[in-house]
Amino acid sequence: MRKRNASALGAIALTVLLAGCGTNSTTTTTSPSPATTAGSTTAATTVPAAKKVTITAQGFKPDQKEKNDQLDQRITRFKAKFPTVDFKKDDWQYNPLEIGIKMASNSAPTEYTTYATEGKVLVDKKWVADITDSINSWEHAKDMNDLLSKPFVVNGKTYGVPIDGYVMTITLNKKLFKEKGVDLPPMDWTWDDLLTAARKINDPAKGIAGFIPMGKGPEAGWNWTNFLYAAGGDVQKLDNGKVVGLFNSEAGLKALEFYKKLKDENLIPQNWALGYGDALNAFSQGRGAMVMCGSGNAADTAINEGGISKEDLVVYPMPSITKGGKHTGVLGGNYRVINPKSDKDQQQVAFKWITDEYFTDDFLNSTKKEIEDRKGKNRVYIPQPINYWKDSSDFGKKYTDLLAKYDNVFKYDPQLISLWDGKPEAQYEAQKYYTELANVIQKVFTTKDVDLKKTLEEASNKVQTEVFDKVKVE
Repeated sequence: MRKRNASALGAIALTVLLAGCGTNSTTTTTSPSPATTAGSTTAATTVPAAKKVTITAQGFKPDQKEKNDQLDQRITRFKAKFPTVDFKKDDWQYNPLEIGIKMASNSAPTEYTTYATEGKVLVDKKWVADITDSINSWEHAKDMNDLLSKPFVVNGKTYGVPIDGYVMTITLNKKLFKEKGVDLPPMDWTWDDLLTAARKINDPAKGIAGFIPMGKGPEAGWNWTNFLYAAGGDVQKLDNGKVVGLFNSEAGLKALEFYKKLKDENLIPQNWALGYGDALNAFSQGRGAMVMCGSGNAADTAINEGGISKEDLVVYPMPSITKGGKHTGVLGGNYRVINPKSDKDQQQVAFKWITDEYFTDDFLNSTKKEIEDRKGKNRVYIPQPINYWKDSSDFGKKYTDLLAKYDNVFKYDPQLISLWDGKPEAQYEAQKYYTELANVIQKVFTTKDVDLKKTLEEASNKVQTEVFDKVKVE
């Protein structure tokens, strides 16, 4: 899923995307001096200095003036350190239906941004360059978050650099629990714990649902897949070059039974056909006790748009199916990759361009500015609980120390990070799979005596013949 990035990746995503020159950024960074920019010394030895090298950087549409201004500022900073590098800009944005044409016509940018679902496809199609050597020689390789890097590590080789990411979580409205006199479930919770809490908070007469799932569009299938994963299931596998669906399984059936129980017990909103923004808005308006979303996105909307106190929200990992089981949620995000058709010098420069402002004081300064700007507007900064760096790295510690200085920063329970487990999204035609599963969810929510096993089997056959069988893995 990409949709959650459009509205609520949170302030950390905004600043991270500046570091990676990605999308959704509204914060202007300050220009660091070469002496204080992490990695600048190493960079000078890795970028060709004897001859001109021109790369095409991914830019933005002409009407996105602020983003293009920020890109120009970053190019200026980069060229001040590496004057032999020239830039062209291309405002093409990644589209899985267009990337093949771009590669065939050799018109793709030297570097571009894609998302977690695409890792295996791009590698198999040879549409991304192997950057393993560049990563291994980079001084910050050891500081990168292994979990977030996973979707673009294929067969032990690295093909992309994470910009931002999420592991699916469930956000709880503590105020509704308190008003009902209900204790919060343990952070190490199960499906039964979720159901028990939803039953106690649920109040249809007042328009309050115990749990808010997304029930409309691909996001409905995206939500449900978390329960498939938690039950030990998977979406697909690659078998002798053929994509084979796996979700018609015992795990898939258990996940559907869970959804049917939510509907049969009337624990979801009466109008359950909610898209991404609809679900977050319903939660921010106090019309549900729990909502599933990527990391801190639901908290951001509830606090900064809905006016809910940050003290009244808590973010949980996905519940495990049984006590002590894994709290597995969908892992997704945005990644920077390099065009394999560019020459070696261009690839080398592109890698430096992508990573040049990672782990820098510039990033920390922009984060500080964002927090202070929000404080001046009585808004709360919602950091993402997962970042491209390891929290235990020196940079991670600096970032944590920075957040601790402000009282308008949302804080996560430390147990969240220790408990959650991220499993990457399906790597072949995930969006079409999500869309078909949304039809399944809607059938479960509208048909009283639905045959779950038959419904799942029919959906599996349809996805297999109409989608997976048409995938050509080279």
